Amino acid sequence: MCGIAGLSLVPGSDLELPPILTRMVAVQNHRGPDAKGTWLCAQDKVGLAHNRLSILDLSDAGHQPMHSADGLLSIVFNGEIYNWRDLRVGLESRGVCFRTGTDTEVLLEAYRQHGCEVLAFLRGMYAFALYDARDRTLFCARDRVGKKPFVYSETEAGFAFASEIPAVLQVPGCDTRIHHGALAAMLLHNIRQIPDPYTVYRGLRRLRPGHAMIVREGRIVRNWRYWQPTPDPEPPTPQRLRAILEEAVALRMEADVPVGALLSGGVDSSAVVHLMSRRSAAPVRTYALGLDAHDEDLRRARIMANKLGCIHKEFYFDAGRELETLRTLIATYGEPIMLLPLVHTYELARAIRDDGLKVVLAGHGADELFYGYTGHARTALFSTLEPWLAPLAPLIRMLPMTSLPEPLVVLAAKPGARKAALYRATEETAWTCLDHDVRNQLKNLLVEELAYWGMLIPPSPYIDESNFVSLLIENAHSVTIASDLPAMLASIEMRAPFLDQRVVSFALATPYRQKVASFWDTTRLKQILKLAVSDLVPDDLLYAPKRGFGYDIKERAVLQGPWRQSAKAAFEDSDDAEGLFDRKALRELWYSHDNGAVRSDLVARHFAVQLWLSSRKQSA
Repeated sequence: MCGIAGLSLVPGSDLELPPILTRMVAVQNHRGPDAKGTWLCAQDKVGLAHNRLSILDLSDAGHQPMHSADGLLSIVFNGEIYNWRDLRVGLESRGVCFRTGTDTEVLLEAYRQHGCEVLAFLRGMYAFALYDARDRTLFCARDRVGKKPFVYSETEAGFAFASEIPAVLQVPGCDTRIHHGALAAMLLHNIRQIPDPYTVYRGLRRLRPGHAMIVREGRIVRNWRYWQPTPDPEPPTPQRLRAILEEAVALRMEADVPVGALLSGGVDSSAVVHLMSRRSAAPVRTYALGLDAHDEDLRRARIMANKLGCIHKEFYFDAGRELETLRTLIATYGEPIMLLPLVHTYELARAIRDDGLKVVLAGHGADELFYGYTGHARTALFSTLEPWLAPLAPLIRMLPMTSLPEPLVVLAAKPGARKAALYRATEETAWTCLDHDVRNQLKNLLVEELAYWGMLIPPSPYIDESNFVSLLIENAHSVTIASDLPAMLASIEMRAPFLDQRVVSFALATPYRQKVASFWDTTRLKQILKLAVSDLVPDDLLYAPKRGFGYDIKERAVLQGPWRQSAKAAFEDSDDAEGLFDRKALRELWYSHDNGAVRSDLVARHFAVQLWLSSRKQSA
């Protein structure tokens, strides 16, 4: 787990690579404080940089950038290839000799054997850039669901990439004008981050999940999707899910350093910790955070920790400190993002780091894959009724979408574009603070991205289409970003067994009625998962009402309480983001929130935008 960065310059560019690479490494030091390295191919005008968080082969042999024995291949790699041992055995049978005990070297040699097709063999979370001196190309890729970030920019001087936006911004020539369409997309419906592949800057992008690219002489010559979401061909049973989950946990416990876990007392983290305890000779070290000592999440976590004999620690919400943490998270991320659990996760990650650990497992992704949120019961009911209501679609399409309730908007849309239609219909209420003239010319980028992913799966019930795009786009803030940003800021690697590609394929193959067993009893959500882990989690936790991480810490209470003065000041003296916002409308939004007339989540997102704009101004 690390930070990666690099450049490939166009012929004739006079940029000095060494100082730029040094700055990129310095900005991302939190991602890998154990070692840092840079490498330069002056002849080809290519440079790579790396920050290392040592997890496998703690010796100097594991440092990066790493090179093949013949010097023709060089790589910077962030993440874990969980099946690296199996891949290594296969490569050794072909005569390959290894010098390290790392998955990075296995990736290098697997690329030598398979070229870009190596991606089909990888099981893990990753973002990497591999320079092949034989054809002077930079091969870049990101894992299937986007657990590891990859930010890049094409400038006049060439191509630059890194794990985080601030590192890319160390490269002269990046277009740092605010991307109005990208920033506006963050305000729509349930989105809490700027959706991939966009960033807040016009000149920076993110490589989409499951995508790869080839760069030659400072220019992107190919960008493609290598992952086709494919349901598991075997029948989905609780027994098979259990076997896949046990393997996913076992693979993620492999490390040359101790491994701990986040424990909320919910089904997902409790099952993971129980499976860990069965494979660990020592008690598992677990960590939880809540509002105070009476928080229900903490009570549940204590039950599970006591049952398993974990070395358990709990922490409490500190409003003043966590506002500063939010500022730090936004500055590190390099653009606005707003989700209180990100702040909670960083608080835990910092405590875990201080406890001497570098690796923890978490339950991210289970609710999205197996339908664990209370709203899934309503969506499942609609999906069941949808075929009977379909004849009404032509009539509904004649009505203005913005005035229709969500089910009718969805019903009127075509399969693959139903989630996109829903987000199109939310523009009117979400974009009330945008400048009128800008808004009239604004393109809804999020709608296009939702449709792009929605069309990748075969025609499905709405709930399946909806949750697939939620995993990749809508809920990225609470799934993939949540397992990278706050953890890496504290120099912690967070592994998510439920995001294993075999678990994802199993979930895609599972009919939604095996996930949502009742439309009326929400304790029977995630039913197939609950059956799979019923012997691991006590019934009073297995069928307890759903609670999200930090459930008792509410945005409205925080904004109207300990963060009130900071939020009020941000709205009263707001930044218009280069003409995107109507400052008077922003003030009115805050006053309306004071009166309880608007949703707190929209106000919270605008607050995060203002925090980012303020930090941007200070760093200019």
